[in-house]
Amino acid sequence: MPLRRVRGLSTAVVVLVAAAVLGTVAATILSFSAASDAGDFLDGSISQDDFESAIGPLNAAQLITGVATLAAGIVTIIWLYRIASNVRAFGRQTTFRPLFAIFGWFLPPFVLYIIPFLVSRELWKASEPGVVEGNDWKRAGENPVLWMWFITYGVLPVVIFAFQASSIAGGLGTGDIDALAETIEDFGALGVIAGVLTVIAGGAWIIFVRTLTDRHIQLTRES
Repeated sequence: MPLRRVRGLSTAVVVLVAAAVLGTVAATILSFSAASDAGDFLDGSISQDDFESAIGPLNAAQLITGVATLAAGIVTIIWLYRIASNVRAFGRQTTFRPLFAIFGWFLPPFVLYIIPFLVSRELWKASEPGVVEGNDWKRAGENPVLWMWFITYGVLPVVIFAFQASSIAGGLGTGDIDALAETIEDFGALGVIAGVLTVIAGGAWIIFVRTLTDRHIQLTRES
């Protein structure tokens, strides 16, 4: 089986995740003024048109962040799949087949990202360049940065989502501008916390992608 190149994909992942992180920072900053504008709208101090204009930059930042996140996710899947295929070509029989690098993101329990975490954890071990044969790679050390990503991107956001879900669904799903304003005003603090977690998770993922790619290239001798 021919080896697949991963260096270029890893660069694309880093750039796209960095763009998503910057978008998150912008959206988090804009959410402060949006919360104030939401309060003014609910108090009757500004009109609906003024409120919608005021939250326009926030909506734009969230849209850009969403597009960058989606693109980063797609490229990440391709990158992980190639690494998973390469380690198998080296005779390292991983628990998760390469297809789990794709479909694992969509299998239960979904937003916890347990399967992608386990796949990434195993690929870190399987990319150990110092092991020549056998299953000694399974005893390779952990990457603590991956655990940081899992906690900040998979575990803690679920707690925040539990607080936000019903209100966000009520405001956005019905198109009720009053409900949307209440959501922005009431959950501003949680939005900031979610933004901070996303930034930390994004930084952790960038570090993990770079370190796993470097480790994997030592194994495959990619030029």
